[in-house]
Amino acid sequence: MNNESDPGNQYQKDFEDSIQYGVSFDNVNLRTVSFWIVLGIIIVAIILYGVYNMYTYNQFLSSQQAAIEAEFHELEEMRERDQERLHSVSMVDEEEGRYRIPIDSAMTLIVRQHTNDNQE
Repeated sequence: MNNESDPGNQYQKDFEDSIQYGVSFDNVNLRTVSFWIVLGIIIVAIILYGVYNMYTYNQFLSSQQAAIEAEFHELEEMRERDQERLHSVSMVDEEEGRYRIPIDSAMTLIVRQHTNDNQE
C-alpha cells in the first residue's frame, strides 16, 4: 500500500507542513481576494460620492428656499409700507406746504380739476 494514499499519512504530512509554516497552510487565491477588495473599495467610493452629492444638493435647495422666503418677507414689508403711504395723510414738506393724501382722494381731485378745465 502506498503511504501517500493513506489518509492518516496525508494528515501527518499536512500537520508537518503546518508546523513548518507556523500556521495551518491555506491555499488562498490572491487574485480573487484582491478583486473583492478593489471592488469593495470602488463600491464604498461610489456610495460616498452619492451621499456627498445628495448632501450638497440638499444644502443648495435649503439655501435657495431660505433666499426665496427672505425675499418674500422683504416684498411683503415693501407692499405694506407702500399701501400705508398710498392710503394715509401725512406732511411731506412743511416749508413748501406739500402733503401726502390717499390715492383715491388724489384721483378724485385730478378728475374734478380736469372736468373743471374742460368745462371752461
